[in-house]
Amino acid sequence: MLEGIFLDEPGKSKTKIYKHILEIDPGEYPIHYFEKYTGFSHIKTANLLQGMNKELNQIDASCFLLNEKDKVIVAKNMPSYQKYQQYLFANGVPYQVIVASLLHPEQDLRDFGEQRGLSQSSLMRRLKPLVEYLKTKEIRLNCLQMEVTGREAAIRIMYFNFFWSVDFGTRLYDYFEQNLGHSLESYMAPEDLVYLKYVEKREFSMYHGLSLLRTAQEYYVDEPQINKLNYPATKCKFKEALAARGVPETYQEREGNFINFMMFYWPQYFAYDDPRLTIVKRQYRNLTESKAYAEKIAQRIQEQLTITNKGLQELFLINLQTIFSRWQLLGSNIPRNLDFIMERLKAHDPEFALFYQRVMKALVGIEENDPDLASLLTIVCLNAYHSGTTAEKIKVGIVGFPNHFLLYAMINRIDRLPFVEFYLMNTASTEAFDAVITCSTDLLPPNTQAYWVVEGLASFDDMENFLFQMYKDKSNKISANLAQVV
Repeated sequence: MLEGIFLDEPGKSKTKIYKHILEIDPGEYPIHYFEKYTGFSHIKTANLLQGMNKELNQIDASCFLLNEKDKVIVAKNMPSYQKYQQYLFANGVPYQVIVASLLHPEQDLRDFGEQRGLSQSSLMRRLKPLVEYLKTKEIRLNCLQMEVTGREAAIRIMYFNFFWSVDFGTRLYDYFEQNLGHSLESYMAPEDLVYLKYVEKREFSMYHGLSLLRTAQEYYVDEPQINKLNYPATKCKFKEALAARGVPETYQEREGNFINFMMFYWPQYFAYDDPRLTIVKRQYRNLTESKAYAEKIAQRIQEQLTITNKGLQELFLINLQTIFSRWQLLGSNIPRNLDFIMERLKAHDPEFALFYQRVMKALVGIEENDPDLASLLTIVCLNAYHSGTTAEKIKVGIVGFPNHFLLYAMINRIDRLPFVEFYLMNTASTEAFDAVITCSTDLLPPNTQAYWVVEGLASFDDMENFLFQMYKDKSNKISANLAQVV
C-alpha cells in the first residue's frame, strides 16, 4: 500500500525495474533488454534508467547503473531494494508534504511548490492517493494549507507509521539535533528505560518528538478512556519539556498518558519476562469486557491451536485482550503500519484464510462485521499456532521491529526453524548473539558480528538461508573443535 500512496507511475516503474535488476545475473545489459521486460518505448525506458542511475549514485557514490556506452551495469553489490524504495518514498511529493506539515507548519502548498518548481495542480494530483488513504482513517489533509486535522491520536500514529516506514525516524531525529540542538532520546529518563527491555527506545522517543511538535501547533491528544488506564510514574523529563514550552498541566498529563498507552497497551507481547507485563496484567484484570472477549475467542479456537505451555497460553490471551481493548478504545479504522503489508501477509501464510474463517466464526455474538478486527485476531492466532523446539540451535537476537505484525510473521518463520533460538532485544543490549535480525543497520547494537536486514515479507526466504548458513558454520566449528580434542 505504501507504494500506492507515495509513488507516482514513474516511481512504480523504477521499483519494478530495479527489483528485476537485483534478480538477474551480474553483467552488462542493453537498454533494449529492459524495453522487452517493461513493454515501454525505448525513450521511456532510457529516461527511467537514467533517472535510476542518478538516484542510485546518490544512495551509493560508487554505484553506477549506466556506463559510457549506455549499457546497464548489474553488479553483485548494489543498494538493496528496500534502500532504493525508501529513497523514492523519501524524495516523493506525498512524503515531503507529510514531513513539511509537521516540521514546517508555516509553509503552504504554494511555498512548497515554488521551492521544488512544481505547479499546484501537479502537486494536488500527486497528493490524491495520500488524501484518500487518510480519509479512511478519518484524518483530513488540507492540501493548500498543508494542514493535518482530525482525531489527534490517529494523527500521531499516522505520522509515526510513515516516518518509521520511510526512514526509521531519521528526519525527525535530524530535525531535533540540527534545529533544536539536542537528541530526541534526551527526553527519556532512566525510569522510562526500565520498561524497554524488549523494545526499541527509538520508537517511543519518536512519539516524544511528535508530541512536542504537534502541541507547538496547539494540537493535543484528548482520549478520556486512555487517561483512565494504569501507567507507571514515568515521562517526567518529557513532561518538564512540555511545561517549558508552555503546554498546560492538564495537557502534559494527557500527552504523557498517550505515549505510555503506545508503550504498554498498543504493542503485542512476545516474552514472558517483559517488564511492561506487570502493569498490563494488573490493568487487564479490571477490563472485564475485553477479557471476556479474549477468553471467548481462545475457547472457541483452542482446539486448532493446541497450546500446552502455560506461559504461551497467557501471552496468547494477553495479546487477544490487547486487540479487543484497543478496538474498544480507538475503533478499527485507526492507522496501523499493518495497513501497508496486510495483503502480502495474507498471501504469504497459506493458513491465513483458514484461520480467518475460524476467527470470523468465533466472533459471532461479539463483532460480526469488522474484517480489520478479524485480521488482527487471525495473525495472533497464527502466531500461537506455529511452534517448534530443538536441541542444537544458533542464538539469534531480534531488534527494531515496531511493526508488531511483521514481527509476528517473521517469528513464525524463525520459530519453524529447528536450529534457531531467538530473543527480543534492543540497541543497548550487550548480550552475545550468533546473529542479529533487524529492519535497519541503524538499529544494530554495538559490536554486532553478523546480522541480516529484513526487507519485508519477500526477504524471509533469504533470511532463512542466512540463518541456515550461520548454523552450518557454527556446526562445522564445533565439529572441528571436537576433532582437535579427540
